[in-house]
Amino acid sequence: MKKFVVILAVIFSQMALSQEKGRIKGKLLDKEMNNEPLSFASVILKGTTTGVETDLEGDFSISVAPGNYTVVFSFLGYQSLEVAVVVKAGETVTVNRTLEAAQGVALDEVKVTATTSKEKTSALIIEQKKAISIETKIGAQELSKKGVSDATGAVAKTAGVVKGSKNVVVRGLGDRYNSTSLNGLPLPSEDPEYKNISLDFFDTSVIKNIGVNKVFNSSIIGDVGGANINIESKELTKRKTGSISFSTGGNSQTVSKDFLTIDGTNRFGTGNGFSIPVSSLTQYSFSNSWKPNTQNFQSNNSISFSVGRKFDVGEEGKLSLFLIGGHSGNYNFTEGNIKQTNSTGDIYQDQNFDKYEYNVSQILMGNVKYKFPKGHELAYNHLFIHNNKQSIGDYFGTVNPEQTGDLEFQRRQQVNDNNLFVNQFLGKFILSERYTLEGKASLNFIQGNEPDRRTNKYLFRDNFYSPQTNSAGENERYFSKLQELDNNAYGKLTYKLNEDEEDISILEVGGHFRYTERLFSATIFNHGFNTRVPIDVNDPDAVFSQNNLDSGVFSLQTGRGGINNPFAFDPFTYRGKRLIQSGFGNLVYQLNENLIVSGGIRLESVQQRVTYSTNIANSDTSGASKINEFYVLPSMNVKYNFNENSILRLAGSVTYTMPQFKETAPFKYQDVSFSSQGNPNLIPSDNYNFDAKYEYYFSSSELITVTGFYKYIQNPISRSEIPSGGNTLTYLNVGNDASVFGIELEARKNLLKSDEEAELEYSFDAGLNTSFLSSKVNLDQASVAQFTNSSSNLEGATPFLINADISFNKQYKNSELTSSLVFNYFSERVYSIGTRGFENILEKGIPTLDIVSSLKLGEKYNLKFKAQNLLNPAFQLSRDGANGGSNVVLGNYKKGVNLSLGVTYDF
Repeated sequence: MKKFVVILAVIFSQMALSQEKGRIKGKLLDKEMNNEPLSFASVILKGTTTGVETDLEGDFSISVAPGNYTVVFSFLGYQSLEVAVVVKAGETVTVNRTLEAAQGVALDEVKVTATTSKEKTSALIIEQKKAISIETKIGAQELSKKGVSDATGAVAKTAGVVKGSKNVVVRGLGDRYNSTSLNGLPLPSEDPEYKNISLDFFDTSVIKNIGVNKVFNSSIIGDVGGANINIESKELTKRKTGSISFSTGGNSQTVSKDFLTIDGTNRFGTGNGFSIPVSSLTQYSFSNSWKPNTQNFQSNNSISFSVGRKFDVGEEGKLSLFLIGGHSGNYNFTEGNIKQTNSTGDIYQDQNFDKYEYNVSQILMGNVKYKFPKGHELAYNHLFIHNNKQSIGDYFGTVNPEQTGDLEFQRRQQVNDNNLFVNQFLGKFILSERYTLEGKASLNFIQGNEPDRRTNKYLFRDNFYSPQTNSAGENERYFSKLQELDNNAYGKLTYKLNEDEEDISILEVGGHFRYTERLFSATIFNHGFNTRVPIDVNDPDAVFSQNNLDSGVFSLQTGRGGINNPFAFDPFTYRGKRLIQSGFGNLVYQLNENLIVSGGIRLESVQQRVTYSTNIANSDTSGASKINEFYVLPSMNVKYNFNENSILRLAGSVTYTMPQFKETAPFKYQDVSFSSQGNPNLIPSDNYNFDAKYEYYFSSSELITVTGFYKYIQNPISRSEIPSGGNTLTYLNVGNDASVFGIELEARKNLLKSDEEAELEYSFDAGLNTSFLSSKVNLDQASVAQFTNSSSNLEGATPFLINADISFNKQYKNSELTSSLVFNYFSERVYSIGTRGFENILEKGIPTLDIVSSLKLGEKYNLKFKAQNLLNPAFQLSRDGANGGSNVVLGNYKKGVNLSLGVTYDF
């Protein structure tokens, strides 16, 4: 209690002292850019170390004791300006000025310097410092330094975030607990297995910055428990720009490997449309061969371009056009081993594997933006992403040790072809000095196809291979198609409560509408063999042929049945519909110069319905999966500035987590060593979130932050194994409650820097973020999953995580060198929760080390070298044996080292 009184006394004394100060504020404009705001210019009180940088809008504000001061404005390539001011207690002095280029400095040089600085890390630190709520952003400059190639790699560089089996895990909470948006508008997922679109799709060429908002606020949809990940797309900042980039490289264990590719595919990932070439079970008319093709040299290549220009419209209007495009292709070969055990720890599957993967993508983003003379803005963004992944996996070894001498060869050839179309309309209108209206709408379309997946299982017995005879589904051709339409409309009216420009108190009210509809269909062709038929694994088409179908060597069936079933060609389907309608309000109130309180509430109606006709059930007889909920979601943020550089933040909120379409649709999807299916009886989870964060800013690019957090989840959802053949996984409300708490630390520091007067500047910078996390879920002992233990760590929760980097930058007369060493490590974590006597499956902790260097030559050329995954660690899944038995490694492989060299030409 005494400590609490002391803290209160300190806070109120700070408040009292703050009332005696005055303030110097203003806006700095750029004469060379038609009086646009000049961002990140230096504003210093002469003869002191007190100063700030102007923000993105050219604004600045400094709190000072009463007295006489000289304000010095400066920016590289511009004439410095000094202004004398007199500050009285409790008063604000406004100083608006315009800087112009220094004599003898080329205008083009000035423009390059000014505009490139707008993507500095310091810009995002300024935003973070000024923000009311807790937020973290990583920008284009930092992405380039750390050699990040996509949004997944970017987000995984922030505290408490680590890459999961596909998407990221935030504070121990996986994909279903997070949400993804582009420019503040939600995005759909391209993969029926996941809630969020793969962040791998977003190449850094289209990213201005990525925000990881781990604290809920009333303006975002409430279906988020971990973080909302918001990608801000690039916009044109210069008067005109143009560049083209090339890169090439390879993987150490892939480049010279004899590499298998799937028949019917190509290096551009095109030609994989969803067309089923068979219309009769008596005709074997598949267009693609079972036999893979072979190549022997694999280089990773990419090309990208950007072009844009601004135009003056009328006296003050500005129109900007910006276009970015790119293509990339990457190969990867891995070899390793997979095992499975029974509940007593005995191994029943032991197979070595070779896996060949090729990933190719194309991206095109366009932005049209118009700024009206009075400050209104209208913008249209279009984004197209095509991502094509081709993989072949060969597995050979023991699958049933009880049958001595029997071995099995399995080959799985799979193509995932995904297309994303995003259309966004963004508007901002300055209605008056105190009213601002923001409106957004989007029309998104996802198409995800898995065309002609080919799976073979051959039994090796009596010295020859033969197709398996125990199930027609052991030799399969699979065609699936997903189409999803996602519509969003968002509006927000902001009212400034006080005419005083220094008072940031506002009231926000708005609404959000989202309608999502998904249609999924799959047609499966199975091959039934009654007797063992010898087969050459390198020439399977000799057996899978029209002649052998006619002669009865095998029969062709679909998942619905054989030739006598009139519904044989009806696909398995599920259709999901979700409607979210929300109204929200948020009040930001500045109690005094140092203390700001924000409280919000969101009223959200959620209706979801999934109907299905699948290989497991039919909603006509079983009933559709329905969820109809109304949520009242409060949120609160408190910000207290001990001084301009020392900040304490507190936050609390209530959110929910919805089951996804795939998680509630009982469609059985068969993978290599397991199958998965949905559960129509899932119910949403309720999340209670609490955060406390302290921030200290040494400068505009140096800081240290400490965050403590706690999350309590009712009815948590998790993927779990159920008693069934084929290692079947499903989705369950695994218990009554779960909790996560932890600490995050972030630091950025300049270790060494040249003198300001030095002719050749250099700097040596370091960054570190780390997190310590503890999680627990109380497992439902009455569940159909039959959990082995009464409690467990959360799936994907990483107890310890560290990201660290060291960067060196040196500027020469006509060039600039930047080199970074980037390290990441996550500790051992739960991959799957144990059931039916099995212990948890654990994912081994992995360290990674990358080196990224870039050399800028003059104003036109930039060379970049990357060496990634230098430690080449083994990726392992393991499980403890029963009754304290020895640990069994269930999966083991290495990814190899990736090397690349690229060049960019600016014109």
